[in-house]
Amino acid sequence: MIDIELTDVQVLSPFDFRWPEGMESFEGGWSFQARVGGKRHRGRHGIGARPVYGRVRVHAVTWLDGEVQVEGVEADDYPVSQALISRLRRPGRANARMWEDVQSGYEGFDVVDHLREIEAPYSPRCLAVKIREDDIPAWALHAWLRSQLPRKASGAARSAVAPSGVSRAALPPAPSLDARAVARALLAHARSLAGQMKTEGLKFTPDPAANALIQDDPFAFLLAVIADMGIRAERAWALPYLLRQRLSGFSPGVLVSDPDAVYAAVQQEPKLHRFVNTVPAWLVQAAQIVLDEYEGDAANLWAGEPTAFQLRRRMEAFPGIGQKKAAMAVEILSRDLGIPIRELDGSDVAYDVHLRRVFLRTGLADHDDLDHMVAVGRALNPGRPGALDLPAWDIGRRWCRPADPDCPSCPLNAVCPRLIARGAAVKGV
Repeated sequence: MIDIELTDVQVLSPFDFRWPEGMESFEGGWSFQARVGGKRHRGRHGIGARPVYGRVRVHAVTWLDGEVQVEGVEADDYPVSQALISRLRRPGRANARMWEDVQSGYEGFDVVDHLREIEAPYSPRCLAVKIREDDIPAWALHAWLRSQLPRKASGAARSAVAPSGVSRAALPPAPSLDARAVARALLAHARSLAGQMKTEGLKFTPDPAANALIQDDPFAFLLAVIADMGIRAERAWALPYLLRQRLSGFSPGVLVSDPDAVYAAVQQEPKLHRFVNTVPAWLVQAAQIVLDEYEGDAANLWAGEPTAFQLRRRMEAFPGIGQKKAAMAVEILSRDLGIPIRELDGSDVAYDVHLRRVFLRTGLADHDDLDHMVAVGRALNPGRPGALDLPAWDIGRRWCRPADPDCPSCPLNAVCPRLIARGAAVKGV
């Protein structure tokens, strides 16, 4: 977490602030000086209330050097937590919806799903930070991090994005857009990957022991799915094995009985995850759900041959698992682990950073939107949309990289229209 030094913190009397749409009154707050990023800033954090998300809620605003940077709104559990929810943004100030969108510096924050914390009309599906209303250092750092985000680029700047890293001399003219041909090439690559896995075995991580735990222990599989965000996949899927080494035992009951030990194990150097507060909380909550709803056995999640749709919904009930992870989990369970799952036409592609980039650059998707890309997958391979997921992910990781795509060697080279600039804004691990 970035170091921040606060000085001259003073309690404020009630004050008013004029927004473009009118005046807002604040019951009080704090002023402060903050030294962060090598510079000193003037700050103010005001606490008031306003109608939002269906009722009057506590509302906070944090200013830095006279400019509004972040706002916070009362969480549903505010009477207990005294915490507010503040949306995370990505460059251009759009909401951060994917863990890959979370900018560096938020590792020590409690990063949450906005809709889980405020279940109300118009509560968005995006990521947010959850901060106590009086945690001035956290609000000051959150405001500073927001101030570092670049503003939305102008139309001229956006149109000037170049397909960097591609040697045009080494490529024949790009073929015309043929979505069906791209889908066939993706499925052919999927078959190639399947043959490779049969020969070499499953490799979730470079460690055979960690791979064996994922295959043999359903609870380890569940925890790996939860951990797979914001870090490289190999690191996420090794987390259950490393966590087991640091704990006195490894079961839902063990995690629930000593949450502090789980936090300490994740935070111990070398840290098991980038998000050292959010992830251990999710692991403990997941363990409690397994105890309460699945008789302490994570394998009961997919017992009785559920449909792909049913299993996705079960997975999404766990903290930290949204569309992306649930879709990924269904495919891995069916394709790689041999779990019987019915009606695979109910599977879907995962809205992952690599798939998004491939779908945009191949012209399969017109714009970067979850519902749009899921619909594309369903239309192109209706019998099993999720079958397009792994090959797109693999191509995005190995060839269709953000800044230096290796188009000449890519399995899609013969059919891809190479709309490289379309994927320029899609970044992440």
